[in-house]
Amino acid sequence: MKVWLIFLVMGMLSFSHAADIEAQLDRDSVPAGNGAVLTLRIAGRNVDRPQVPEIENFIIKPNGQSQQIQQINGAVSAITTFSYVVGSQTPGDYEIPGFEVTVNGEKVTSQPLKLKVLDAGAPQPPSRGQTNQEPGEEDKKEPEDESKRFGFLTVELADNERQHAFVGEIAPVRIRAWLPADSQAQLRSGIQPEGKGFTLHNVSNQPQQTREVKDGKQYLVVTWFGGISATKAGKYPASLSVNAKVAVRDTSAPKRQRRRTGSPFDDPFFDDVFDQMNVPMIEKDVTLKSDDQEIEVRPLPTEGRPENFSGAVGEFNFDGVQIPNSWKTGEPQQISARISGSGNFALLDAPQLSPPDRWKTYSGKEQFQAGDQTSFSGNKTFQFSAVPKKGGQQDVALSFSYFDPSAEKYKTLTTSPQKIEVAGNDVVDEEPVTAPAPKQPEKKPDMIAAQYLKLSGRGSLVPLVSKPLFSQLLGFSAILALSGGIFAWLRRRRDDPKRRSREALEKAMQETLGAARKCIAVRDAPGFFSAARLALQHRLGALWNQPPQAITLAEVHARDFRSFSRGPL
Repeated sequence: MKVWLIFLVMGMLSFSHAADIEAQLDRDSVPAGNGAVLTLRIAGRNVDRPQVPEIENFIIKPNGQSQQIQQINGAVSAITTFSYVVGSQTPGDYEIPGFEVTVNGEKVTSQPLKLKVLDAGAPQPPSRGQTNQEPGEEDKKEPEDESKRFGFLTVELADNERQHAFVGEIAPVRIRAWLPADSQAQLRSGIQPEGKGFTLHNVSNQPQQTREVKDGKQYLVVTWFGGISATKAGKYPASLSVNAKVAVRDTSAPKRQRRRTGSPFDDPFFDDVFDQMNVPMIEKDVTLKSDDQEIEVRPLPTEGRPENFSGAVGEFNFDGVQIPNSWKTGEPQQISARISGSGNFALLDAPQLSPPDRWKTYSGKEQFQAGDQTSFSGNKTFQFSAVPKKGGQQDVALSFSYFDPSAEKYKTLTTSPQKIEVAGNDVVDEEPVTAPAPKQPEKKPDMIAAQYLKLSGRGSLVPLVSKPLFSQLLGFSAILALSGGIFAWLRRRRDDPKRRSREALEKAMQETLGAARKCIAVRDAPGFFSAARLALQHRLGALWNQPPQAITLAEVHARDFRSFSRGPL
């Protein structure tokens, strides 16, 4: 349930829009005679110039205007920025009312701000994101990572309470592109996987845009939501990338001298403010990549795994079941079941009938309906046919099993038992007739006959093969061998199970056909169709090597009709 709520929030955020207008000060206090920078950011097209509020003893001076147009996945967004320098010569606490501006014909007002003006001799406070520095250290800055100057990617699991995923799970992830706050960016591709450890699923088409501070720096953040899955356990880097064209300010360009006008805002502090407006931009085609953050993938436990577990990982429940109340043995009917929840619906199979020994089911059709942009939540409808094998009144239910990654254990859901009435006699599943295994000939021991030497006073020099008795014995042996072969063939033919089966089939066919002819003679239509059906069952049972009683109409539809070409019915 927790993961489903996370993706529900993600779906809501993907359709939400940032505030139409936002006002921000770069510091909370300034000395008298100095100023702070007020930035007014307005999202939308057709933006009119804001109305500047009037405050006693307080100065609000326009400092420039810029517009940033971004195109992300075909969606065009515009952000107009107005900059002002604000301050006072009189110390005190000042409240700056909201700026009123017309955007797309609708008036919107920014939030009010507060600024504290200190005494004229007070030190200049640091701006947000900066720390106090010792004198002479203003120019000592951390070297900027050139590889991240134009932006970078981060990947993290959306469920902050769990830092691992399971095999087969589509784990929700949050993908962020961090772009410099004052940059202009245009995405040239979608999110692309770099490694082979994970598979990326259903990345949101409309990313969310916000402004965030990271490591003391302000960024324009583009956020996608999606899912990753792995088929093997281990630790794999979540390597993702996106192509973009990014333009940033060239900080190495020489600064131009600003003309002094004698205004209170000629303080050198404002030099940086005005210089920012005149710094040229550097545009570059870059590939933003993640830092190869490793995500642990754990195997599914073997202990407690149900027999009907098909690999579904997530959180699911029955959302509707339709089972007919009246049945007949041997005749199929359709069952419908809808399962809703969140997780990997691709590995979710149709629920099973209980008790399973009373039913024969056939695969049907299934349809998935997504509940959010990432297709992580939704419902899946199954429609399949079932044939009862036992008659009488009985209870029937549907059940399926899945693995809950939040609870880290298997769960089995079963619907409430439903009483049904099954007419007809029980269908007995007979084992198919199989031919007996051929007998192995006995192996004679390898022995050497003993040789005897018999001394005789006389002997014949005529060869044995030339004697008449040898020819007679040889002919008699040939007759015995031929007779034995014929006898063995007749015996095998008599004991052949296929021949017996054919004879039994022919006998049964003749009986059923004879019964059909008698029904024709007496004009008995029901009897004729019953005899014809029995004849078809006998014939198909012989073709498919199944008992005739087990042949049903659903079995005929499920078979390839080309099998009838083997012989006449």
